[in-house]
Amino acid sequence: MDELPISIDAILWIALVLLVLFSAFFSSSETAMMSLNRYRLKNLVKKGQKSAINANDLLERPDKLISVILIGNNLVNIAAASISTVLATRLLPHNENLALVASTVVLTLVVLVFAEVTPKTIAQKFPERVAFPASYILKPLHILLAPAVWIMNHLVGFLLWIFRIQKHSAN
Repeated sequence: MDELPISIDAILWIALVLLVLFSAFFSSSETAMMSLNRYRLKNLVKKGQKSAINANDLLERPDKLISVILIGNNLVNIAAASISTVLATRLLPHNENLALVASTVVLTLVVLVFAEVTPKTIAQKFPERVAFPASYILKPLHILLAPAVWIMNHLVGFLLWIFRIQKHSAN
C-alpha cells in the first residue's frame, strides 16, 4: 500500500511535464502561424502542399485560430498549476504556504523559459517548420473546440459592444 502514493507522484510529474510540453506547442503554434509569410503560403497552397493548405485554412479566420490556441494553452497551464501545487504540498507537507509560493515561482519560471520564450523564439525563426506540422493538430482542435470558441468570441463581442469598441476596424 505504501507504493501507491509514489506511483501517483510519478504520474503527476509525468502529467506536469506533458502539460508544459503542450503549453510549448500552443505557444509556438501561435507565433509560427502568425509569422508565416502569406505570399509563400499562397504559393505552397497553389502547389497543393497539404500542410500549407491546412495552415491557410486555419488562417482564414485568425480570430478563431487564436481562440483555439488560447483555450488550449490556458487549459494546460491551469492544469499544470493545479498539479504543481499538489506536488509542492506533497513535497512540503508541513509548510503549505512555502509550498504554494515555491510552486508558483518555479512553475512560472518553467513556463516562461520552456513553454513561452524559447518555443516562441524558435517558432518565429522557423515558422513553416513549426506551423505546418502544428496545423495537423490545430485543425481537429479547431473542430473539437468550436463550441467553446463560439461562446468565447460571442462573450468578447458582447464585452466590446458594452464598451462601444468595434471588433473589426474599417480601413
